[in-house]
Amino acid sequence: MTVLQRIFLILLCVCFISGCYEDEAEITLNSDGSGTLKQKLVLSERLIVSASNGGGSERTPPATKEKVLEQIGQAIDVTSIKQTDLPDGGRIIQFEGAFSSAEQFFLSEFCRDTLKLRIAPAGEGKAAIYCDMEQSGDGGPSLTQLYGMAKGLYIRRTVHLPTDVEKTNGYWDKAKNTVSWATDLRDKAGLAKTKLFIESRDKGSGFAVFNASGLKFSLPLKVTALPEKAIEEKKVQKDSAGLAAEVAWISVQRAKKIDGTDIAKQSYTEIGIELSWNVGHRPIRHNKPVLQSLLDDLNNDLVTSEEPSVFQGKISEHQKKKEFKLKEKAPSKNARKLKNLEGYVEVITDVVKELVVLENIQELVGQESTRNPVLDKLNFRIKSLKGTTLKIEINGGNKRITSLYMTKEDGSKVKKRGGMGWGNEYSYNFDEDISKLNKCELEVVVSESTVKVPFSREEILLP
Repeated sequence: MTVLQRIFLILLCVCFISGCYEDEAEITLNSDGSGTLKQKLVLSERLIVSASNGGGSERTPPATKEKVLEQIGQAIDVTSIKQTDLPDGGRIIQFEGAFSSAEQFFLSEFCRDTLKLRIAPAGEGKAAIYCDMEQSGDGGPSLTQLYGMAKGLYIRRTVHLPTDVEKTNGYWDKAKNTVSWATDLRDKAGLAKTKLFIESRDKGSGFAVFNASGLKFSLPLKVTALPEKAIEEKKVQKDSAGLAAEVAWISVQRAKKIDGTDIAKQSYTEIGIELSWNVGHRPIRHNKPVLQSLLDDLNNDLVTSEEPSVFQGKISEHQKKKEFKLKEKAPSKNARKLKNLEGYVEVITDVVKELVVLENIQELVGQESTRNPVLDKLNFRIKSLKGTTLKIEINGGNKRITSLYMTKEDGSKVKKRGGMGWGNEYSYNFDEDISKLNKCELEVVVSESTVKVPFSREEILLP
């Protein structure tokens, strides 16, 4: 699912509205890797109401400045943020900030998953900024359908580069070394320009190639969360806990033609990444693997904008290693090797939990606060308590809760029989009526230790 489809589905699922979201971000990159970011969000009244009443999810645009700061994380050091409520119930959120290194900004989840920007080498003495505005034809609404159902959607990314831009498929101000890309569904003129970009040869995948000789930082960017150690022949990097990631195998699948027509299977590069650890240092959970850079020897960028098939997962006690598969673009037919393969797997190595006992749960139903400091930090709320069902809201959804029990007056626990949820909301179903019970015990994750385990290969010969 691509960025336009994701945004549309978010807005459609949240509030079935049009004219509800504008997002403009302006990034300035300096030659030493430092830089600044300015961003402006315009949200409609319906989107704000829906998000504030639990209709949002982890992918819903943040509707308050507190949520914006949470989404930014450590990507930039925020210097100012302003929230303005409009007479029609809408809202404008504007903020500015700075980053001290290219790694701080471009390796952040905020840059990668929210702004959809990436920086990578683009051949000898060249670098490139990539911007994902792509829309796939694999199901989902067309641009014309998007215009009809989400008119008013506007997303723009502008990047000021420190050296001369050599080529781009975006809007180009040569005098200022500035490029930008936009998805504009505010009017028919914007729709026409957006269609031209999305339906071009690049299919909405924005790029700007620029001179890298003046850069004072190296590409591809290296994950610095782990201490640098000697790299073995297989390009394995290890930290003191024994975590390691390596490129285990690579295969290239090329589409074949039957009677001049491509068969259904497309061309792609598949990469096997193996995560391993020493005895006694097994990670608890993993997030999706991230590929930062991959070129063929003709300097074609092979990193796809599609999300990996595996996002998060637990690692069981008996496992000694874990394998992931990444599916990227296929190299050119004339390519002889791959190069500059760089990425990482983010793992959770430790969690801190706290047990919370709520003695007055009936009084907390519908309240904005439980008056418990641990739960209030996680924005925990009891949404409803009816029959055999308890509905709650908490940052991170049920992944934040490792156990939850409803307790009777005699101290016995009511058995759960399942649950379901989406985003930050979750429903627990029990075997008995719990609507009159007053005590709830739950264990919540209050913090996690994460490590980015890097993998890399400088060069791989193609068969």
